[in-house]
Amino acid sequence: MAESKVDVPVFQPTQLTRRMIIGFGLAAPTLAVPWLAGCSSSESAVDAPISTPATSNPPASATASPSPTGVESHPSAGAAAPEQALAALAAAILVGPQRQQLSKDRRTLLTFVRNAHTAHASAIANPLPSQSPVKLGGQSLSSSLALLARRESAAAGRYRGVALKSTGRDALLWGSLSVSSGSFAAAINLANPPGVRTVAAPRPVEVLSEVAAVQEMVRQLHAMVYGYQLAIGKFKLLSKTRPQAERELLTTRIFRDRLIAWLRKRSAEVPAAEPAYAPSVVPRNAATAGRLIRRMHTALQPFCGLWLAAAASQADRAQALSALGSAVKIARSWGAPLGAWPGWSS
Repeated sequence: MAESKVDVPVFQPTQLTRRMIIGFGLAAPTLAVPWLAGCSSSESAVDAPISTPATSNPPASATASPSPTGVESHPSAGAAAPEQALAALAAAILVGPQRQQLSKDRRTLLTFVRNAHTAHASAIANPLPSQSPVKLGGQSLSSSLALLARRESAAAGRYRGVALKSTGRDALLWGSLSVSSGSFAAAINLANPPGVRTVAAPRPVEVLSEVAAVQEMVRQLHAMVYGYQLAIGKFKLLSKTRPQAERELLTTRIFRDRLIAWLRKRSAEVPAAEPAYAPSVVPRNAATAGRLIRRMHTALQPFCGLWLAAAASQADRAQALSALGSAVKIARSWGAPLGAWPGWSS
């Protein structure tokens, strides 16, 4: 069920050029950007407010990279409790009285959700306090899944609020958790659960200036416009996927133009589009065209995360977080598997 590693190639920064951006930015966005850092048993524990310090720890793999601001992190174990609670609930469904009703795909999904939330909790506070197992009692499988989906949705909303009030890596961390919980909520009750990625530690992120981060977004969006133009011609005129791709191309152009206007307002250099780009997938038919679009939106996500970490105002953080959520949603609509760390590079 997990997507093959061959489908998501990883390149060192020195192997990338701007003509190779499309679909290649997942692990190392461009030569100009450093490596980016990329899923209690009671109801009250899950819904408890998130208590965060001024700066919380980045994921464990990022601790070796010093914060550009030099601020020490003093995370609260209480901030990790909601993630621990979600992990415990997913684990309870996996071993609960209705476990025999779980299909192989749904069991894989719930295992991923459990592991992702455990990794999230460890990124917030390490070592973690002990967590009591959840007992579901005699409720049905559908009721248990609905409960998990509701709690994921609630967590997504709370994390979004924390992300918008945070800065730097904290904004990226909480924004990533918000998007992941929202994605989990949408996937839990699907008749055909999506594929999942391996839960791996994300790479460190260096927080750039907001202008530099937006310039990188514009470079990627130039490449995506080119990629969409390649892909759209491979869809049949009367297919459902062609109008979807055309709408997404229009949205991408509008978004790029808004960011260009943002840069011009600040008298910043606007990156020019290259004459051509080398896509990671050459679209030859509808299937490969869809695969290219999926890869482009997957590759865009770390750049959205870079902007989220760099954003200087709450309004810009909201735009960056919305861009990240949209990239994840569109990638999913083209068949991308769920990931534990949206906006980071793993």
